Amino acid sequence: MKRGMLLCAVGLLVVATAFTAQAAPVFTDGFEGANIGALDKNAPGGANSAPNGSGNPWFGPNPPNGQVVSTDSGVTPHSGDHMLRGAFVGGADIDQNWLNIAYRFNGGNVFTGNLTLDWWFYDVGGAGDGNFKDYVALGYYNTAPSGTDYPGSGSLNAGASKIQRLSLGAQSTGDTSKYQARVVGSSDGYGGPNGWFNTSTSRSVGWHQARIVVGPALGDGTNDVWFYIDDMVNPTLTHNSVLNYGYNVIEVNSKFGSQTGYFDDFSLTLVPEPGSLLALGAGLVSLAGVVRRKRV
Repeated sequence: MKRGMLLCAVGLLVVATAFTAQAAPVFTDGFEGANIGALDKNAPGGANSAPNGSGNPWFGPNPPNGQVVSTDSGVTPHSGDHMLRGAFVGGADIDQNWLNIAYRFNGGNVFTGNLTLDWWFYDVGGAGDGNFKDYVALGYYNTAPSGTDYPGSGSLNAGASKIQRLSLGAQSTGDTSKYQARVVGSSDGYGGPNGWFNTSTSRSVGWHQARIVVGPALGDGTNDVWFYIDDMVNPTLTHNSVLNYGYNVIEVNSKFGSQTGYFDDFSLTLVPEPGSLLALGAGLVSLAGVVRRKRV
C-alpha cells in the first residue's frame, strides 16, 4: 500500500475507533442480574426490591408490573437466561416500568438529544394480532425527580403535566399487519392527535431488534428522530420530536393487551455530537490527500 493510501486508511481507522469509544453504551440490561419475579424496585418485599436511589433502577406504578422470567411458554430469552414480560394475570394488566436516565446517567439533568435506545422484543402474535399491544418509549415526565429514582410511591403518572413519549412497538389501532411508532404531540399520524403512526415494517412472530435514535437539539429544542426495527440501516419511520422537553426516562409497557410479549437486551448509548467526528475525519482524509500528492 502506498504511503498516502496508508495514512488515509489509518485516519479513517482513527475516526472509527474514536466513534466507537465515544459511543459506548452508558447502560445495558438483559435482566441477568435480576431475580425471577416482579422487576419493580418499589414492590414491597418484591423479588427485586431496592432502596429508592440505588440498586435495581426499574420502578413502576402500583407494583407489581413487569415480571423477570426465564424460558416461558416456549419462548427463550434473546440472550442469557432472563427476559421481561407482563404480569401473570388474565386479560390486559397495563404494566409499566420506568428507568430514570437523567438521575442515573446525567447528574439529574434532562438529556436534550444525541441518544440511541436499543432493545429486543418478542412478538407472540404476528400480523393481524390486535391482542399484542406492547411497546417501549424514550420519553420525558416532569414528575421524574432529579435526585433519586422515583417520586412518592413510584408513579410518574400522578400529577404529570408535561409528557413526551417516543414509542415503538405494537398497537391494536392502525394497521395490525405493521408495527407502530408514536410521537406525542404530533397530529399527522392516524387517529387524530394521539401521535401514532404505522411503520413500514411488517409484523411477524419471533424476536425483533428495535432502535430509537434521537438527533442533536435543533434551534427550537426539538430533535429529529429515527425509528428502526430489524433493518438498522433504513428507518421504518422518521419524524421530528415536536415537543422540546428533552428525555429523562426509559419506559417499558407490557401486557397492554390480553397477551404479553417479551423484552430483552436493553442498551442506552450517548451519541457524540456529529460535527466533531466529521471534522476529525475530514481533516485526516484531507491530510492523507496532501501526503498522497507529495509522496505517491
